[in-house]
Amino acid sequence: MKNIELILDKLKKRKKDFIGNFFIPKAWNYFGFKKYRESIGRYGEINVNPYEFFSQCIDNMLDDVLADNAENALPAAPVNMEDSVIYGLFPRMFTAWNHYNNDICSGTFLKAMCLLPYLKRMGVNVVYLLPIFKYSLNYRKGETGSPYSIKNIYELDENLHDDLLGPMDTSLLESEFKAFVEACHILNIKVMIDFVFRTVARDNDLILEHPEWFYWIKNDTKSSFCAPIIDGIKPQTVVSEKLIKKIYTNKSTCDYLKQFTPPPNEIDEKKWNKLVKKHHETGMNILDLVEEHMGITTAPGFSDVINDSQPPWSDVTYLRFYFDNHEKAAPFIKSDQAPYVLFDVAKLSLFNFKDINRKLWDYTVNVIPYYQENYGIDGARIDMGHALPTELNKEIIRKAKEINPDFLLWSEEFNYSNSKKALDDGFQFMTGSLWFDYKNIEKPGFYKKVLGPLLKSSLPVTGALESPDTPRAAYNYKSPKSLEFMAIINNFMPNVIPMINNGMEIMEIQPMNLGLDNTEEGRFVLPEDDPMYGKLAFFDNYMLHWNNDSWITMPDFLEKSFILRNRFKKIIGNKDNFIYQKNMESNKKLLMLCYKIPNNDDYLVVLGNKSSKESIQVELNKLLYDITQTADSIKIVYMERNFYNHTMSAQSKILLQPKDVIVGIVSTKPH
Repeated sequence: MKNIELILDKLKKRKKDFIGNFFIPKAWNYFGFKKYRESIGRYGEINVNPYEFFSQCIDNMLDDVLADNAENALPAAPVNMEDSVIYGLFPRMFTAWNHYNNDICSGTFLKAMCLLPYLKRMGVNVVYLLPIFKYSLNYRKGETGSPYSIKNIYELDENLHDDLLGPMDTSLLESEFKAFVEACHILNIKVMIDFVFRTVARDNDLILEHPEWFYWIKNDTKSSFCAPIIDGIKPQTVVSEKLIKKIYTNKSTCDYLKQFTPPPNEIDEKKWNKLVKKHHETGMNILDLVEEHMGITTAPGFSDVINDSQPPWSDVTYLRFYFDNHEKAAPFIKSDQAPYVLFDVAKLSLFNFKDINRKLWDYTVNVIPYYQENYGIDGARIDMGHALPTELNKEIIRKAKEINPDFLLWSEEFNYSNSKKALDDGFQFMTGSLWFDYKNIEKPGFYKKVLGPLLKSSLPVTGALESPDTPRAAYNYKSPKSLEFMAIINNFMPNVIPMINNGMEIMEIQPMNLGLDNTEEGRFVLPEDDPMYGKLAFFDNYMLHWNNDSWITMPDFLEKSFILRNRFKKIIGNKDNFIYQKNMESNKKLLMLCYKIPNNDDYLVVLGNKSSKESIQVELNKLLYDITQTADSIKIVYMERNFYNHTMSAQSKILLQPKDVIVGIVSTKPH
């Protein structure tokens, strides 16, 4: 705990000297801090001495741990994924706030560390961090630039340093992140990071030493640069070998390939060396220098899907993991063609290349071990892992597992049919598509469409009502009761690992990004007078609506829902216990999830009224007959947002109001 003690010492030394105002959301005062003031016009906020507030928060956290005799607890990654509740945390946004009545201050490792007990209370035991690396402002979208526009993956984002601890210093920033991981570990919370290997910032630091690791285009084409439209292929088509000829013989592809050039060091080595020298002497951005003096730039990224509606990813570019063209494309490529990126080159996992860029592979493979050994992280999600070479993915996983055999690995795989491959590659769980499927819960085909793939999946799936890339759950489901209904149902789905995306617990409606299932209009869901109107956390200075009164009730409800799940986790966690019910496929109102309780004749049953408008009367004996003809009674353990211990006859009738959920244990008559 040496890094936590270092941070705590800095806070305590400064608390007597603080003068002025420092505002924080009331929601952050989960531990009953008394020394605060409230100010007119700052609804939902309190005014504190930050050094005193955060040091007391850390002291309380350590006292609680010591009381539990767990001071040096270091968690092994769970073998059984049913034990996990994931919290997706974007550090720059999570604790961003207007502390000084001036501008929004970035979220920091310090403030996130101090809110860990708040997350723990909701049942969270895995924190998944969106990228925390040094990112670029070159070609940025919005005010701040995207965390996925990574300038150097081996360096931390300086914005995550907290000025309360003193001037920015690299070693201090590293200690701040180490303290965050230490705090997670003493609370038995695992730390996962989202790693991005396929794309990097347009002006990534690697350009200086290895410009040949990038794809380059003529600078005068960058404003119109985009992936070619391929005639005769449907929108959103996944690239495959059978489409290669159609792609490369298309006129738009021929025109597209003409935009590419060799890297700057091959065009004019002397001029390139002069630009590198000028960069070192002046600090000028190397890509700006190349654009100005050599008339070329790195190629913007784009989706690896053919005829995708997404615009180019103007702030990132693809890395060049191979120096050759794959054998299926080679017959269509001119001998003097400059290195290029196209759908097939973007999705390296599907094609056979031979000339490996070994140094880039080694650079990539060693990233996760660096964070394991220096910071003690417990897991990783590999962004766009499906677009990396299969052998590279395996090498990344092998190196991580050599350091920690229980290292958690999350596959960004949406397609359940690919779950077996992800399992064989070494992943423990996958993304899936529940955030999208759940929107259809009131439709008759919901049961089959959702339960069928879940039960067949070789890996557990993240049970997320929203993700950083999708519309918010509170926007989709509108009312607190509908959101609570979905949270309970999600917790009892088979083969699912519950996940909370930061802000869901306070019913945030503004999306963080528009990447999935959204349009440009999706950014304008807040009232026009809201300071965050139209802003996206991935690109702008954004702070969550912590002063929304939902912080008072929704975290309490989520805590209760995970306590309920935890009671039955061994049953829910084994998908073989789930009893699929054919008669549920066409039911328009009722949703029933049923599990056989091992080692006895009882059943765990979840009954939910899917309708948001109409009530439904359930005749238990008729409903339970398909499960067991000997149903005798049902003990209700959860109803009307509360725990129960009430037994009723199987002959009873139950009235479910819109979005009501009941959880019960069905007992059978002795044979």
